Amino acid sequence: MYLRILKKDLKRKKTMNIILLLFVILSAMFAASSVNNILSVVNGLDYFFDKANMPDVFYATRGEKKSQYIEEFLQESEYVNEYRREDVIYLISSNLVRDGKNLCDLDRVGMLNNIDTVGINLFDSNDEMLSEVEKGKIYIAGQDIKKTDLETGDKITIKLGDVSKDFEFAGFIKDALYGSSMMSNPRYVINSEDYSVFAENETIKADFAGNMYYFDITDEKGFEDASAKNAPYLQLNFDKNLIRMTYIMDILVAAILMVLSIGLLIVSFVVLRFTIGFTISEEFREIGVMKAVGLKNSSIRGMYLVKYLGIAVLGASVGYAISVPFGAALLKSVSENMVLGSDNSVLIGIACCLAVVAMIMLFCWRCTSKINKFSPIDAVRNGQTGERFKKRSVMSLSKSKLGSTGFLSVNDILSAPKQYGLITFIFVLFTLLIMILTATANTIDSDSLLYLLSVKRSDVYLTDSERGMEIIGGLKTPDEASEEIEKILAENDMPGKVWAEPWYQLNVEYEGKNTNLSFLQCGKTDTTDYEYSEGTAPMYTNEVAFAEAAAKKIGIGIGDTVKITIDGSTDEYLVSALFQSFDQMGMVGRLHQDIEIKETSPSSIFAFQIDFDDHPSKEVIDERREKLKDIMNISIVEDSREFTKSSMGVGDTMSTVRDLALMLAVVIIVLISVLMERSFIAKERSEIALMKAIGFKERSVVAHHTLRFLVISILAVLISASLCVPFTKLTMDPIFGMLGVMNSVEYKFDILSMFVIYPAVIIAVTVVSVLLTSLYTSKVRASDTSSIE
Repeated sequence: MYLRILKKDLKRKKTMNIILLLFVILSAMFAASSVNNILSVVNGLDYFFDKANMPDVFYATRGEKKSQYIEEFLQESEYVNEYRREDVIYLISSNLVRDGKNLCDLDRVGMLNNIDTVGINLFDSNDEMLSEVEKGKIYIAGQDIKKTDLETGDKITIKLGDVSKDFEFAGFIKDALYGSSMMSNPRYVINSEDYSVFAENETIKADFAGNMYYFDITDEKGFEDASAKNAPYLQLNFDKNLIRMTYIMDILVAAILMVLSIGLLIVSFVVLRFTIGFTISEEFREIGVMKAVGLKNSSIRGMYLVKYLGIAVLGASVGYAISVPFGAALLKSVSENMVLGSDNSVLIGIACCLAVVAMIMLFCWRCTSKINKFSPIDAVRNGQTGERFKKRSVMSLSKSKLGSTGFLSVNDILSAPKQYGLITFIFVLFTLLIMILTATANTIDSDSLLYLLSVKRSDVYLTDSERGMEIIGGLKTPDEASEEIEKILAENDMPGKVWAEPWYQLNVEYEGKNTNLSFLQCGKTDTTDYEYSEGTAPMYTNEVAFAEAAAKKIGIGIGDTVKITIDGSTDEYLVSALFQSFDQMGMVGRLHQDIEIKETSPSSIFAFQIDFDDHPSKEVIDERREKLKDIMNISIVEDSREFTKSSMGVGDTMSTVRDLALMLAVVIIVLISVLMERSFIAKERSEIALMKAIGFKERSVVAHHTLRFLVISILAVLISASLCVPFTKLTMDPIFGMLGVMNSVEYKFDILSMFVIYPAVIIAVTVVSVLLTSLYTSKVRASDTSSIE
């Protein structure tokens, strides 16, 4: 009899059992994928860096003499463990050709590497370590190049001086050092024999060759003080913490996905708890009848526990199977740059699914405690005692101006605040998340953050990597390269002022401690052209400004005096101003424009900036940008918005995450809406039948059910809109703070997309989902008011 009752229950309550099974599957899927993803995200960089064998510090040099000096320092330093030397040939975008054109126009210098000397472990797209490269093939790392249509098997030619060699593209690789969206310097890895063709050429060796050094240190502060004198010999100087920070936007993406996973998990369990409780409370008739025929409470509870155990095991098994590809899809955008994973992902997934089963059984045990309160007479009374000692709702039909359908819908919401509050919370959670991501994406996709790049606003930002390489190599000064471009502009009837912001690695001494910092110094602009958060711009050559993050690290403020070494000469400088900057995570300073730096070559250089003399309109500037691309044979000619976005390097990533969040939100809202509405129809079958019996038409019943969710979705949008601004600042300010911005940034809240388009999408999806589901009420007849089935 026991099994027969259970079998009939599964058949008769098919709809509710299927709904319950779906929520179990969702819970198990989100639990398994979420926990694995959370562990991957939390341990992501540590896992990746450990696999890549990342050292504490990285030095990059250019030229044999500089490399020799650095090696002598590393050999003699008491703070340095053994070091690894990596051979490098520096390339610019014009050195790589495919089908007669540049492979990709880049604003960053690339590195050609011999696989046998690469100082860290590199990984292919399958997360397998790259230990060898076939002769004639090339692997590439770099976010910008990934945006091209480059495919495996394509032919690429490297042209450097008089040497030219063809390669077959073998695939993209993951590079812990240069693979982040904010670094994105391309790395080209080839066979040792192929590399020697370039390395043995004397011209290439003299002008383009250099070295990377990888090493661990025993005392961070001691090493920093001892190594600051190396600044003029370094092309780049990184430590692991700085590299870690360049992944902040990739980690932000992963963190958002983690929050999504946690939110989905919570939503699934909360709705599951509601569904189990609802299904048991609705079976008062069956419970009453079973008690009437003599079954004990323990037997009845045992039957439900067996039933839900079967559903839980089946749902958890299916959920685990789906969680593997689902979790991978969630982390796809992050795992393209990083090697993410967990060594025990299978065991963790199984453990999560077992935990879901245990939680479901706990829910069932608590919910079935209601069985003790049911009596045989409940089967006769339809589960009602007839007693109610307070008003069901604050609304009154006689005083309502909403009409019968509107009144019923609003009254249902007010009469069951916990039930509808749950749905409202789910809608608010996802709507608010989308608004925050949209505000962040819009901010990064605008020029409002231009001042954080430590440059002034200009008409055009022109990236000429060939001239930039000549400046870095000491073949030209920034002013000489700028004057060449000014001449080209004048010859083509576009006269204007041209300049570029060079970076210099210099030693700063304060209270006996030395620090290596990057300094900006441009002879063709004034320090007053830039924005400062405190103090006044350097007015004299013995004054200097520091980014707030750098000043905090050194321990200085406005009015303090520091010593800076330039071209071998050490002089005192007064700190006159502080500013905010993303550059080098805020580890930068700015020198007065009249300071002459002759012997120290820039370590890097920004794009060439152009201000036209005739102050043209935006339309004319856009025309001239296209003209400059043809005249100078370059493709990166940007306005202030494009320059800010490309410099940040994460605008497209944030937009992708926003779109992913929107897609997931729509999917979850559809599921919640359909399953909850289907549950309401099953629960309110007698009420629907009664409405039809007293004359309500089918469209009125459908409108009643749809209007409830419409009200909830509108309420959720209004709540989300009111919370958007403070929550955006609360969640995103700490992220920008980690990038060197000590104060809050000015976010771009796009009214049309944030408060009109996306909310309209969520409301429309909800209404359509519920409307289509509520059509099922047509199967409920007026005669069902007397049915006990």
